[in-house]
Amino acid sequence: MANNKMIQCIHCKHGKFMQWMKNPVICECDILKERFVAEAKRLCPTFEQSNQTKPEITHYDHY
Repeated sequence: MANNKMIQCIHCKHGKFMQWMKNPVICECDILKERFVAEAKRLCPTFEQSNQTKPEITHYDHY
């Protein structure tokens, strides 16, 4: 399934989201096994819209 639209990982059901202090939210993709800035726009062939209105984000206060 090819996705030719610009998406944001923050809206994808394949992401695990994390944030350190006040840095941007990072998405760790369950399929690609890579990390991306969750709110950056990008092309992704594996994107599938999440059913959640607000994603669960794990917050960290140190590296």
